[in-house]
Amino acid sequence: MLGLVVATFALPAVALAADPTGTISGQVATKAAKYRVGVVVFLDKVPGSFRPPARPAVMDQQGMKFIPHVLAVQKGQTVMFTNHDAVRHNIFSPDGEKYNLGTWGQGESKPHTFSSVGIFHQLCNVHPEMGAVIVVLENPYFAVTNEDGTFVIPNVPPGKYTLKTWSEKLPEHSQQLTVTAGAPTNLHIDLGR
Repeated sequence: MLGLVVATFALPAVALAADPTGTISGQVATKAAKYRVGVVVFLDKVPGSFRPPARPAVMDQQGMKFIPHVLAVQKGQTVMFTNHDAVRHNIFSPDGEKYNLGTWGQGESKPHTFSSVGIFHQLCNVHPEMGAVIVVLENPYFAVTNEDGTFVIPNVPPGKYTLKTWSEKLPEHSQQLTVTAGAPTNLHIDLGR
């Protein structure tokens, strides 16, 4: 009779690396639903230096509107302004760096790199009814709310922070919070109005 030999092999234990960062998510509440979209939620004064993303953010001109209406970027990041309308558009801002990128036609685009933190209103000399806002922040820990007021800020190092909001129409909000590695921090921010 043949004997059955069963061999067992010890596999090395593979340690799953715990996520060394945390996530901040939540929802901004307002009385009027139209104010929930486009709120910038960000961490203020995070220690360290932060390299801006290499990939440009995009602000389009389409349907005689700037899209998105509110864009948040990191200081040093480039925004590519595109024109998908069948008319000529212009981009300029009277704020901070006071730039004017000129006027260009459909299918063309122009870049601008933001070298300072601040609020930059985007205007079009050709169509004065058009407007948008670019919020330039010091660090990468920010989000812009969706239509339902939700937001997610991923990859936040553990620590204690001040979270702030900015909106065109709503009062600013500030609160202290603690982010723990591997754990979500869920917030409900009531901005009233």
